[in-house]
Amino acid sequence: MLALVDCNNFYVSCQRSFDPSLYGKAVVVLSNNDGCVIARSNEAKAIPIKMGAPHFQLTELIEQHQVRVFSSNYTLYGDMSARVMAILNRFVEEVEIYSIDEAFLNLDGYERIYPDLQQFAHTLCATVDQWTRIPVSIGIAPTKTLTKIANYYAKRQVEHNGVLLLNTPEKITAALADFDVADLWGIGWRYAGMLKRNGIRTAAQFAALPDDWINANLTVNGLRLAYELRGMPCKLLELEAAPKQTICTAPSFGKLIPDLATITEALTTHVSRAAEKLRKQDSAACALTIFLHTNRFRRTPGNGLPAKQYTNSRTAILPHATSSTPELVRYAQAALQAIYAFGYEYQKVGVILSGLVPAGHRQQALFTDAPDQRLSSLSKVVDKINHRHGRDRVRLASAGYSPEWHHKRQWISPNYTTRWKEILSVR
Repeated sequence: MLALVDCNNFYVSCQRSFDPSLYGKAVVVLSNNDGCVIARSNEAKAIPIKMGAPHFQLTELIEQHQVRVFSSNYTLYGDMSARVMAILNRFVEEVEIYSIDEAFLNLDGYERIYPDLQQFAHTLCATVDQWTRIPVSIGIAPTKTLTKIANYYAKRQVEHNGVLLLNTPEKITAALADFDVADLWGIGWRYAGMLKRNGIRTAAQFAALPDDWINANLTVNGLRLAYELRGMPCKLLELEAAPKQTICTAPSFGKLIPDLATITEALTTHVSRAAEKLRKQDSAACALTIFLHTNRFRRTPGNGLPAKQYTNSRTAILPHATSSTPELVRYAQAALQAIYAFGYEYQKVGVILSGLVPAGHRQQALFTDAPDQRLSSLSKVVDKINHRHGRDRVRLASAGYSPEWHHKRQWISPNYTTRWKEILSVR
């Protein structure tokens, strides 16, 4: 048996964990630059505030219902996620961290330790809530897809009290009978539309389809999904996350930026962040792409006409794979200078690192200089210093520090768990 542990309204729950006054109140968390709603409490959903709604369109609604608004605090959310996952590992050895707020557990072989899986799940929910004040829902079933469905009902139907166990054919059949095919894990809106046009509206109807029809219309992935719904596992636990094939860093500016110098500072910071991620997974990049664009939704003040727009990108193939921040920044700045155009106000500059290879398996070029291992070693030392003393304590001079381009975080909460000065004080 497998279990799916899913944190309820995770970003909102992290805010409530350190501010009990938020319980019972409508709370929303906004995306970068305080743009759109990316998390809602149940009270905010009931208003209703829709997921992805732009903040500027909700001003009257927020004032009317006294909604508490928070800027996204990914440092806090990441640390709270790590704490939840550590608790799960205390109960079960094999845990696949699927996302920041979801994890699959392998319960095979734990029958003697946890003879009653439903009681075990309730104990796990209570422990996570007591230690982190993060509410979780748990779905237990023979396959990953069925755990998704079990978790869906556990979270939404009060009678389950946060836990649903699908351990018999009768329970599985009943769960699939009312489950919308569009909500199935792995079914996109196009496939969902095609299935409904063919009269297939529930997960039970999909699972009953002939294999040949599914394979012809939804490929082998659709067939695997059908097998999973029938109780035959096709998706195994991935206990070690696969290295990323590309790494992208491209947060929007806090305001429109016209000058090359400020954009260069932002780009240097973005490349430094991407390089840190690259070294963290022990990889090196063979190419990088720099892109730059204005705000395509912007209107010219006065006449309301669309403002003049510009977008461009440039890809640089590196002479050798590298994870060194100084090397990557040098090529990135050269690419930026090639695509920058005067006379525009830019919304975003970003970097994509691609052609990733293991750091220890880099092929040296015949007609170019070999990679300087000292630069990679230096970057790793800088990572250790910044990890110990705080981000950007040591950084490239060209990164500067300009509050002009940093994204807006008007309602940011303290980093309660990662900064000494922001730890809660009890009085």
